[in-house]
Amino acid sequence: MNKIRFEWVDALKFLGIFAIYIGHLGDAAGRIYPFVFTYHVPLFFFVAGFFSKNSKSTHFPMFVLEKAKRLLLPYFTFALLSLFFVSINSNSDLQSIMSHIADIFYGVRNNPFVGSIWFVNCLFVIIVIDRIFKLFIENNYIMLAISFAFYLFSVSFLGHNPLSNPEWFWNADSAISYWWVMALGRCMFNSLCESPLFKVSIKGMILFIPLSIITLYQLFTSKSIIADIVNNLSPQIQKTLAFSMFNSAFTTICIIIFNVYIAKIICSCESINATGRNTLNICGLESITKLLIPTGIAALGLTFGLPNPIAAIIYTIGCLYISNKIGYWLSKNVGTPF
Repeated sequence: MNKIRFEWVDALKFLGIFAIYIGHLGDAAGRIYPFVFTYHVPLFFFVAGFFSKNSKSTHFPMFVLEKAKRLLLPYFTFALLSLFFVSINSNSDLQSIMSHIADIFYGVRNNPFVGSIWFVNCLFVIIVIDRIFKLFIENNYIMLAISFAFYLFSVSFLGHNPLSNPEWFWNADSAISYWWVMALGRCMFNSLCESPLFKVSIKGMILFIPLSIITLYQLFTSKSIIADIVNNLSPQIQKTLAFSMFNSAFTTICIIIFNVYIAKIICSCESINATGRNTLNICGLESITKLLIPTGIAALGLTFGLPNPIAAIIYTIGCLYISNKIGYWLSKNVGTPF
């Protein structure tokens, strides 16, 4: 694997963490807010698939232990750090703190202090599930078919939406819904690296142009162009669960691949790539950074606000810069789990 592959992958991860940071600003980000929620979390699962191996050389218990050290240790560290800072800032009592610690250990999305890092424990569950199946199945495309069947089952029969409102421990219901994205990333990685269709070239424009149309339509209308086309042709089909699942998966992947093209354009910028290499720390530091910056501004007697999406973009860049610097300092001076 040569250096250029790592550069565009790092740039892709930068685009993903930027989308997560700005998406969590809510309505202040304008249309960007609902737009990034169509793809930012699946993007990281997709990237995780690039480097998932079929090798059975590592024994399963050791494999799980290594992944727990890599993912769960940072998850709990950052969650508890966030709880510490917020508890001091809000003068929380012991009962409230203990309740939040329980939420952190259960780890379900949308609970306090799990926040932006819920997908870390979800990714751990996906990786373990994937590894279990790889003990018996080596073909990546069969794995993709099985994982997609899990997606169809989870969305159709669980009785709740596992993609946006998981309920199971460590977001295991989200894990079986998103597993297929990781499996797809594994299947597509070589093509993304080598195929002329995925390069910034004349041939690449054949795919880049329609992907750009799909992406920009989603951004400016907060709707899927495929859904609107189908709705005009056959409204009944557009209302079916099968179409809804297909449209969601298709649109998500189209926007992710669009981001791949953008990543290959911007990957010559080392500061972008460096930020992409530090995404786990940056993700974990999000709530702390977004607490400290407004607090620091207020301490100077100034009023903090985000009046428009441009301001939200500038603020997001500032937050990423500060989180990246803190993350690198922690990594260099503290080491594990940073």
